[in-house]
Amino acid sequence: MTRADGPSRSLPRIAIAGAGIIGLSCALELAGRGAAVTLYDPNPPGRGASWAAAGMIAPAYEAACEPGVHPRLFELCLESAALWPGFAERLQHDCGVHLGYSAGPSLAVAADDTTAQHLSGILENLKAKGLPGEQLSLEDARRIEPALSPDLIRALKLETDGYVNNRAVVTALLTLCERQPNITLKRAAAPLQSRGSELAIEGHDLLLVTAGWQSAVLKVEERGQQFSLVNWDTTLDEIDSYGGQMLSVERREDHPSTTLRAGVIYMVPRGDLLVIGATMEPGRTEGMPDTESIATLLKNAARIVPSVAGARITDTWSGVRPGTPDFAPFLGRTRQENMFVAAGHYRNGILLAPLTARILADQMLGHQTSDLANAFSPARLLPA
Repeated sequence: MTRADGPSRSLPRIAIAGAGIIGLSCALELAGRGAAVTLYDPNPPGRGASWAAAGMIAPAYEAACEPGVHPRLFELCLESAALWPGFAERLQHDCGVHLGYSAGPSLAVAADDTTAQHLSGILENLKAKGLPGEQLSLEDARRIEPALSPDLIRALKLETDGYVNNRAVVTALLTLCERQPNITLKRAAAPLQSRGSELAIEGHDLLLVTAGWQSAVLKVEERGQQFSLVNWDTTLDEIDSYGGQMLSVERREDHPSTTLRAGVIYMVPRGDLLVIGATMEPGRTEGMPDTESIATLLKNAARIVPSVAGARITDTWSGVRPGTPDFAPFLGRTRQENMFVAAGHYRNGILLAPLTARILADQMLGHQTSDLANAFSPARLLPA
């Protein structure tokens, strides 16, 4: 995040629709380079998927061997993970909020053959790229994390995978955006209008859509009527919703002090709490956590860490992840010349925030972008 004293008249005026971690990060990066930015969101900033997440920065576990993902997602995730130490340090320095950032390592474990096979694929990909990753005996894994069940069948130590307190990050970003003189925050929907076949943003030159799974339903006024923004670029309709339910328990001495992954289960120590997630519910966009799903989640977590079975639940919540057909974000210009998109980050919104901000700022301010960034264009070929 660079800094500028005031908006540059030679740079475009930019409207951002969506104030989650991606919108906030992009706003701060653009404003720091001298652009005038207005950040629009009718909902409380950062209180959607960004708030519901567990804060994992896990390129290996999330992208090294996931079936059906964009072939360069792992590379994108690794590049953004490398930005996180400096990103976290600047946020903490500028805002004074402790982010709880840890570069890793984390442990990935398996209690069944399917998960064990997945871990083998992760390790193979790490070795192929010359990246650190180590298969551990169960005894060695339990020396690192004594809370692990003795019945597990495989364990990996993932040096690349860490975590951060995502709620602290969102709080810091919002505080800095409120302080930044080049940024105006408006608790309202972006005032989008149609002029013929062109999209207009009152008082602005460019639009950046960062509204996650809600991107397609943003409204455009045309002749006094409201139409979905998807009519201006149908690619936005490819961003689907993936609901997830989570819980936190009171963290005891016999609970993990290391971030753990096991299939869809994760456990993240956060101070005196242990965050446990998450269900994966395609198409879910609303609703409170239900007792049965939370109980099943806790039961599955207890297969990995038996001591959580009797833990006191302190909170339950749900969120919605935005995902594309190849589980990678749309980054770049849309079919509308003045509209860009940064959405569809799926389970990697926290991880990809600093790199997304850098890529979109480069693109919107006319700087050269890398081949890797261009590979995530919303115009790319998507799987059926």
